[in-house]
Amino acid sequence: MEKKLEPIRKITRVPETEVDRSELARRVQLSLAQGTLAPSPSVPAAPAHRRELPATHLQLEPRPLSAYDDNPVLDEISAARVVGVSADCLKKWRQRKQGPDYIQYRRNGAVRYELKALMEFRDRHRVSIGSSK
Repeated sequence: MEKKLEPIRKITRVPETEVDRSELARRVQLSLAQGTLAPSPSVPAAPAHRRELPATHLQLEPRPLSAYDDNPVLDEISAARVVGVSADCLKKWRQRKQGPDYIQYRRNGAVRYELKALMEFRDRHRVSIGSSK
């Protein structure tokens, strides 16, 4: 005996414009009040809107000047953006012993550039209009 399968019903989606959100919210509130609809335990209740800042945000002390890194170390891609060339160009300059000074950790290790070295390199290669450089 062959079982006859039911045809698949097409599910139609109600457009957003036809859904009355206020009516839906009213029905949910009514169901919650009557106890016919329980809130989902997996969905946490939304916190109430805060009207004041927590005390931790109000008691910020100024950081000492030593807390700021005034000469950060950049990787090749970031350094290339500062200088205005590609990372491959910086690599070629290093191979030819040209370009900005860099730091290399271990032989064939990571290469880093200090921001001050990059800015000095840019200043050395600045061309001023009307100067005899």
